[in-house]
Amino acid sequence: MSEVSSGARAPLVLVVDDSASIRQLTVTVLRREGFQVLEAADGREGLDTALREQPDVILCDIHMPVLDGWGFVREARNSEALGTTPVLMLTSDNDRLSVRRAMAAGADDYLTKPWTQAELLSAVASLLSKDKRHKADAERAQDQLRSAVLATIPHELRTPMVNILGGSELLLHRRDKFSPERIQGLLEDVHRSAQALARTISRMMDWAELSAAPAHSGEAATSKPLDIQSAVRELVDSTAFAKEVQAVLKVPPEATPGMFAGHAVQCRMEPGMALCWGPDFQKILMELLVNALRFSKPQRPVGVTGKSLPNGGYQLEIANLGVAMPEKFIAQIGALSQANRELHEQQGMGLGLAISQLAARRNGASLQVTRFDGMPTVVRLTFLPSRIEQEKLF
Repeated sequence: MSEVSSGARAPLVLVVDDSASIRQLTVTVLRREGFQVLEAADGREGLDTALREQPDVILCDIHMPVLDGWGFVREARNSEALGTTPVLMLTSDNDRLSVRRAMAAGADDYLTKPWTQAELLSAVASLLSKDKRHKADAERAQDQLRSAVLATIPHELRTPMVNILGGSELLLHRRDKFSPERIQGLLEDVHRSAQALARTISRMMDWAELSAAPAHSGEAATSKPLDIQSAVRELVDSTAFAKEVQAVLKVPPEATPGMFAGHAVQCRMEPGMALCWGPDFQKILMELLVNALRFSKPQRPVGVTGKSLPNGGYQLEIANLGVAMPEKFIAQIGALSQANRELHEQQGMGLGLAISQLAARRNGASLQVTRFDGMPTVVRLTFLPSRIEQEKLF
């Protein structure tokens, strides 16, 4: 078969099933086609084997002792090593509830017993092909980001550095020729440029760290369910958010509560819980809200709306009236890209969307720009259901 070509390493498949006869049949069919195959008799043994051997694809029964298939998938998805490994559920159940529960737990596909040899091999080949394309896309995206870094970093770092060096040189060698007011002005310019440089470096470090993190990794994988409504309100009301707006948009503090650079942030949120590590959620929302404020028309509000989804997840949208995003930019959301930079000279590398996208990925969430014409521009975040919300469905 095409997935097992001569000269290439045969894909490694793990079969997890408590039925010895079905397990042996599955193993025999796969080995006959040239796959390397491992087997396990229950979910716990299967999980230990998967963590140790790192298979290319996992076939897993649902009803097993010790750890069932749903528990296996949840623990696999919460593991950094198995967070994206393709999982095919093998089940004798043909009811929609079992299938839905398997997919909600994180499975990639399912196959109902009794299956035919052709169905099994087709399903495995499809998952391997999909995983191969995903890895190729990720590699291509990383290459594009690295190229963008090399092309853009010099300008973004040089601009504040030139201001720092020029201002400090004047203060060192011509201080006696300046009035106290002029000296104070130079010092303030140097300080602002140093702050801008420090912020750029910090965000680049965030981007680099997030780029290296797989989905469902680290604290994100073990985080407690997040109350989205409260988390949004907490950030918008925080001093940190107000200071970030002032620093990025270069505006003085607002005298009116709830106003940011002349814009109101209007929140209409339904109650709901979702899987997301708190610090990552704050990072995502901070970047998206500041971006929305920066590119909004004067005095127009920025809207934050949220609703619970039927599957127990949560959908959050940030909307603003202002600058349209080119379709090409949307198709290539990544670090160091700025929409219509020749028209909008705000300093920045477009890291906001990239950081938000990567932080969302680390938490198993998705980020999409669903409307980009500025009337309004809408960014949508879709979060996975927390385990509590998943259990309510079943």
